[in-house]
Amino acid sequence: MRIELEQIEVLELLGMVLAHLNDAEAAGDMSPRIATLMSIRDKLATELRGQQ
Repeated sequence: MRIELEQIEVLELLGMVLAHLNDAEAAGDMSPRIATLMSIRDKLATELRGQQ
């Protein structure tokens, strides 16, 4: 599945993902959702690099 996003939407999503990862790190959470969030973070960062 491919979703087209505007750069501002990508930045907003990246901010939300990073906030959740920071909360999880502070809580010592190592649940399976962390790997998913890290994957999303990496894909969003790659997308941002491609838009510049």
